[in-house]
Amino acid sequence: MEKTKIIGIKSIAFSLVALFFIASSCKKQLELEPHKIYYENFYQTSEDAVSAINAVYDVLTQVNMYNGSLWMIQDIGSDDCNARPTLNDPNLREFQTYGIGANNNYVAGMWQESYLGISRANIVLEKVPPISMDSALKQRILGEAFFLRGLFYFNLVRLYGDVPVVLKPTSANLTDEELYPSRTSSEKVYEQVKSDLLNALQRLPDAYSSGADKGRTTSGAALGVLSKVYLTQQDWVEALAASGTIIGSGTYSLWPDYTFNFKESKVNGVESVFEVQFYRKVTSENSRIVISGLPVLPAVFPAGVGIMEPTTDLLEGFEEGDYRKEATFFDHYWNYTFDPHIQKHWDRDAYDPDETGQSGANFQLMRYAEVLLIFAEAENEANGPTGLAYDAINQVRARARNGNPDVLPDLAGLSQDQFREAVLQERRHEFVNEGQRWYDLVRTGNLIEFVKRAKGDQSNPQPHNYLFPIPQRERDLNHNLTQNPGY
Repeated sequence: MEKTKIIGIKSIAFSLVALFFIASSCKKQLELEPHKIYYENFYQTSEDAVSAINAVYDVLTQVNMYNGSLWMIQDIGSDDCNARPTLNDPNLREFQTYGIGANNNYVAGMWQESYLGISRANIVLEKVPPISMDSALKQRILGEAFFLRGLFYFNLVRLYGDVPVVLKPTSANLTDEELYPSRTSSEKVYEQVKSDLLNALQRLPDAYSSGADKGRTTSGAALGVLSKVYLTQQDWVEALAASGTIIGSGTYSLWPDYTFNFKESKVNGVESVFEVQFYRKVTSENSRIVISGLPVLPAVFPAGVGIMEPTTDLLEGFEEGDYRKEATFFDHYWNYTFDPHIQKHWDRDAYDPDETGQSGANFQLMRYAEVLLIFAEAENEANGPTGLAYDAINQVRARARNGNPDVLPDLAGLSQDQFREAVLQERRHEFVNEGQRWYDLVRTGNLIEFVKRAKGDQSNPQPHNYLFPIPQRERDLNHNLTQNPGY
């Protein structure tokens, strides 16, 4: 996608929204109809439609989304990482200690930016259908909007539980229902997520012929996220069917080298199911991902932010010879040694040490390795550890050997419980710093036990921490929003 188009529509959207509120305050004197300007005069051409969907993608790159916060809290709130002891960010440290409050800035930011994305997707779904334009392009854009809205709601329901479901743009004359939406049960939110992803699946292409469009969502991405939704709901049969269809399509494969997933030169490659697009050569806000694990060493890594450090529990859990450990962590550079830090997102081929604060490499929201592990987990839960389940997980382990046949032997002869534990462990080692672990601990019911085992007295998660609090700011603005128990 072209970053300039995304930035352009973002500016237009904010300008026109500002115009709406300014003009509304003077409506009695001027008799203006600003909403008519925004909605009716802009959405006229295929170019307008493309700009509108680009604005939805743009939300994925925001600070509280995949630019950093949404996946950083997954690590710090899990057994994988500790917040750096000297980190001067009390809001982030709340995820370390599990003293998370309703006024936490990250809790509020993830909510707000998710609903910003939903709002923009709703506009696309309402305003694009009447446009006279190429029908295939129109259906693709609608499919993209359904996918993105489903993704935003999937994140919201996993983070907060019951959340308001809003499916229409706000009207010119805001009603009480629009101003004060009530929370929708998580069961119904999940139904909406699945409906959106199925709608996307019917409209999206399998791939894109144009290089400029590479990185947009595809039918494989919709099916992949759908398989993860089914997995989260423990609908093993549907998770198995969805992930199995992706595997059977032959569209994706594992990179031969694990590190290729995090190289700028390999973005949107053979293993990519869906990536959030970042851009090295664009200097605008949020155009690059924050590299959160590199050490703060002025002499070596002057741009390092050192937000988090791996736990000893994570480091010691890797099997001997697992290439992923070497690729993910490091404890020395040049003549300097330091405590282990995460280097996964640092592409040494593209960046010198003094450029390590950010990266133009994409964020891997879902890759083929996860599809294989979803299939393995669902097959084990539905049918026991069959040959198909072993084949899927052993493909991931084979790549982690990095050509050494004497390490990471194929799994065999496990009970169903042992296989279940093996998949969870494999996911942990495969997806360090990729925004997966907290979700995994929550959906498997292991959050409290595993976090306390890894962090001891540093962290005290409680049963209510399986959900985050509803942001207090939102409750102050909307009297219909109730709070999650325990907060």
